[in-house]
Amino acid sequence: MLNRGLTERFFRPANLYTGAVLLATVVLAVRLFVLQILHSQVYRLQSEKNRIREVIVRAPRGRIFDREGRVLVANRPVFSLYAVPYELRRNPDLYDRLAKILHREGKELRRLVQKRRRGWFQPVRLAREVDFDILAQLEEFRLDFPGVGFWVESARSYPSGVRASHLLGYLGEITAEELRKLGEPYQMGDVIGKRGLEKEYEDLLRGEFGLQYLEVDALGRAVRTLSDPPPKEPLPGFNLYLTLDLDLQRLAEDLMEGQRGSILMMDLADGGLLAMVSKPDYDPSLLSGTIDRAAWQKLLNDPTDPLYDRSIQSLYPPGSTFKLVLALATLATGTTGPDWKVSCPGYYRLGRRIFRCWYGKGHGRLDLYHAIERSCNVYFYRLGLEVGLDHWSEFARKFGFGRKTGIDLPLENAGIVPDRAFLDKRYGAGKWSKGLILNLAVGQGDLLVTPVQMLKFVAELALKGRAPVPHLLDHAINPKTGEIVTFRPKWEEIRGVPEAAFDVVREGMRLVVNGDHGTGRAAGVPGVPVAGKTGTAQNPHGKDHAWFIGFAPFDQPVVALAVLVENGGGGGAVAAPRAGALLRRFFEKYPLREEKLAAKK
Repeated sequence: MLNRGLTERFFRPANLYTGAVLLATVVLAVRLFVLQILHSQVYRLQSEKNRIREVIVRAPRGRIFDREGRVLVANRPVFSLYAVPYELRRNPDLYDRLAKILHREGKELRRLVQKRRRGWFQPVRLAREVDFDILAQLEEFRLDFPGVGFWVESARSYPSGVRASHLLGYLGEITAEELRKLGEPYQMGDVIGKRGLEKEYEDLLRGEFGLQYLEVDALGRAVRTLSDPPPKEPLPGFNLYLTLDLDLQRLAEDLMEGQRGSILMMDLADGGLLAMVSKPDYDPSLLSGTIDRAAWQKLLNDPTDPLYDRSIQSLYPPGSTFKLVLALATLATGTTGPDWKVSCPGYYRLGRRIFRCWYGKGHGRLDLYHAIERSCNVYFYRLGLEVGLDHWSEFARKFGFGRKTGIDLPLENAGIVPDRAFLDKRYGAGKWSKGLILNLAVGQGDLLVTPVQMLKFVAELALKGRAPVPHLLDHAINPKTGEIVTFRPKWEEIRGVPEAAFDVVREGMRLVVNGDHGTGRAAGVPGVPVAGKTGTAQNPHGKDHAWFIGFAPFDQPVVALAVLVENGGGGGAVAAPRAGALLRRFFEKYPLREEKLAAKK
């Protein structure tokens, strides 16, 4: 009876209600203990994430200067539009409203956010270089666009007046493939170097991003900038100081205006390029920020290929400039000497074929010195057969042809040096004739080179076999830390060629510019002995290409250059005068009495 009474009292409604309340209180107390004591840190951080927004502050990109400290590439401020993905998800109609203002499609903005998103609270850039009208419109209705804001970023500017577009390069938005390759700290939407020095020295130029913390309200609007947690200041990129001389670069660009081709000038003290021009080119300001799609397509489809760097990418037959390789090969191997003579009637007969000299009347009887001076084809036809293909290709490779020079620019081409294996593969074993050797002897046929290779070659001639690798960077300085990165020039030495062989070839080159019958007299500089070699390379697709390579002064060379004018015609008539104009300007600025070319900043 007692147990029955207790049971009845326990199950009375009032007691059941009291027990339920007590149980709920205990559960709630336990849950509060778990949330506020055991897991307090986790939920506090989650709450802070909703209240505090982390914003990446992109670092100013390093500037680029010439050898005298004159600005070639600077930065200009632009406004970029950003939006927080979390707010866009909460307010999906924002896509269409933003698209209308930006004159884009809502679907396009959705894809862009999906592509670039790195977390719901990390702002994503929707547009760069936003017009002031758009900025004003969004600012006026700021309450209607939660999570949308503007940040000041930088785009490239080019205050010097020279283009130098191929060597400086340009920037562009990182691709998914580039992001996979580069990894952290890059992210989708970042702008990186795509060509030229901007790409080659991306790691120096880009700097390190900073962080800023904003407090936002329940609608995702920024309320204030926080000092706790403390912001991280961005570290600017290194400023690059080039070997380039702005005055010489400007003149070289003027000399090639309206032409196709390249001009290169090198400081022989360390291989630094004083001028580097490829024409046609483009206005680098077109690619300084966001380029219009139509303008980009116009550049890509331009038949003159303005994006193509003819100095390091284009391949050309070198014409008579390559006769110097054959001359060095015969002297180094002892096949013939400098006094070996050939009679030139204006042509050479090989079997049933006639190979003509450029001078139809013939040069008469010549030794090697005067064959170089007059660029006699018949002499070098005969010399090519004496030396043979194997020695010729061996010495062509010895002087760096068929491989990249190592210049500090991306996309360099290695060129082509035909040897026995190459000709067998192309024409079939035993199916090519000695006529191919005659073409190669005068720089024609399957032989292809770049202008920068010819520049390095003439530097090797000037310095008798030991020459620096061409380069553009002299040093880099971080403007905030003062840290300096110095470029260390590389030198290469040609082995197996005696100094006497260089002496003979160099004397022939001196006669080219200073001799009574020299083909390159237009490259002369009053008071300065110049040595050089002209070339007129046959072109199956049009008018001949004009070449000139040279160095000065003859006795103590300080500068070398290579000039190529596509479809220009004769090297002596077209390329040599341009070389002479640039050399005269060089020696006006850097007279011979000065021991140093220029003060390095």
